[in-house]
Amino acid sequence: MTQLTHYGYGGFFVLKKENNEPLKEALKLWEMEGPCQSCADEERKEQVQFWDVDEIETLDSYKGKVRAIRAVVTKANQEKPTTWCFAVIGERARQVSRQLALRIIRARWHIANTIFYQWTQYWNLSHVFRHDQNALSAILIFVDARFQSSAAVHLSPAGAQSRPKDPTDTIRHLVEVMLREVATLPAPIPWATLLLNTS
Repeated sequence: MTQLTHYGYGGFFVLKKENNEPLKEALKLWEMEGPCQSCADEERKEQVQFWDVDEIETLDSYKGKVRAIRAVVTKANQEKPTTWCFAVIGERARQVSRQLALRIIRARWHIANTIFYQWTQYWNLSHVFRHDQNALSAILIFVDARFQSSAAVHLSPAGAQSRPKDPTDTIRHLVEVMLREVATLPAPIPWATLLLNTS
């Protein structure tokens, strides 16, 4: 969080442990202040109730201000509502609407479920491949090797009838999405500093 703030970026973080800050403080404040907004999301066919507190400064490891949001999502076809608790840091990020903040945190959770979960459940990639200082390099080499072997099969005469007809469609789509997202960054990312920092 300190690194992100230092470089002028914001961040969105899922909060899960009720005994840890800033969730511990947020729970007390949410209880005192109560929900601040209810809205219907027609597109998703759900009702959302929000609790929102800002300027929490209870973390020993981070000197900036934290905004904490709780969203209780009720869908018509679900018996039990889903609760999302998350923190937002950074001056600009802390200004986003509650609805947008919830969309961002859900998108982040979707990435965790579809990538990290699948890596451990279906590809036998253990903890070291996700959190070690060489994790990014290891995963990129693994993905590249997998793509190269897949492309070789699909593009060979024997694999000419395989689906998809053009195995590069997925890669092209990923590149398009990344290019579009990179264009929205407020400043260049200091990759060398971030990747080489092992603290």
